[in-house]
Amino acid sequence: MARRKLDKGTRTIVATAGVVLGLAVGIVVVAIVNAGDGNSGGEAGAYQPFFVGTSERIEKRIKADGPECYQDPREGLGSFCLDLDGNEFVALHVVPPGGTAECLVQWDRKERRYEDCRGTAVDRNSLARFPVLTREINEKISVFVDVRTPTPPSTAAAAQ
Repeated sequence: MARRKLDKGTRTIVATAGVVLGLAVGIVVVAIVNAGDGNSGGEAGAYQPFFVGTSERIEKRIKADGPECYQDPREGLGSFCLDLDGNEFVALHVVPPGGTAECLVQWDRKERRYEDCRGTAVDRNSLARFPVLTREINEKISVFVDVRTPTPPSTAAAAQ
């Protein structure tokens, strides 16, 4: 039985189909691998506390310029201002009690006070707090803020 030769056009079509099929198989394999690592659907990986910096640098900046505020890019619900309470760092949740992310509390550098979006003074003791974590890394104390769950202000502190 004699072998039939494929003309040049048919060989090009068959080769192109092979490449397309290979790409499709590759895409399916990548999708399966990504689905298996629990990171499918655009979900974030395991939560990590927010790294703010080293304690020495942060303390100097806060003492010189006042609290440092950080905006949460996801709807503002994790926004906070890092401040000092004596010698300890505190992360104040800047969504005021009964307020929304549309009117966050800010630090007014000129007046040296916390204010809402309308310029009304806000007592820092009335704000919820996020846990502040420290860890020694490379002989320096690193500061992290866990923005998952704010702790409500204590009633005694909020009443002052």
